[in-house]
Amino acid sequence: LHDHQFDFAIFELETASKIAPVKVNFDPVVTPGSWATVRGWGTSTGEEYTRSPVLLEADVKVWDNVECAKAIDASVPIMDSHICAGGADKDWCTGDSGAPLIVNKAGEDYVVGLASLGSSCAIKNVPGIYSRTSSARDFIEPYLSINPVPTNPVPTKPVPTTPVPTKPVPTNPVPTTTKPSC
Repeated sequence: LHDHQFDFAIFELETASKIAPVKVNFDPVVTPGSWATVRGWGTSTGEEYTRSPVLLEADVKVWDNVECAKAIDASVPIMDSHICAGGADKDWCTGDSGAPLIVNKAGEDYVVGLASLGSSCAIKNVPGIYSRTSSARDFIEPYLSINPVPTNPVPTKPVPTTPVPTKPVPTNPVPTTTKPSC
């Protein structure tokens, strides 16, 4: 049984990303009862495996680890290296493993965890389990200093799921007149 205690991976990109990175927070304290956001391209139900074509997000409540351990399957020990969030019919789902758990502090987003394991998708009173970034600081931090922020980053906010109406483009060219030259 893998306890998912340090469920992290780092990828080095060959070319710079056009997407602005979210800062990593190494503060081990994320207040239980506070709100966080999880973002991912996974399925929105546990019944099918179809990735979303747009980035989705869900606001989830952070749990106390003792309460989390009581709510989940007893075969998975909840360690200090975990953070639990969700349980109110919103959570990460299939295809979202590794998705960031983000808190907002003073108007800035910070990654505090990565989606690691859960019993299913968005079950009431059962949180998802995330690997706490503060527990892997020694592993993550060296990579942060060698990866500069892109010069023209694209915002990391998710794309709206409702299409925005656009004006149609004319398909027929507008007639023009020309003067004969003498």
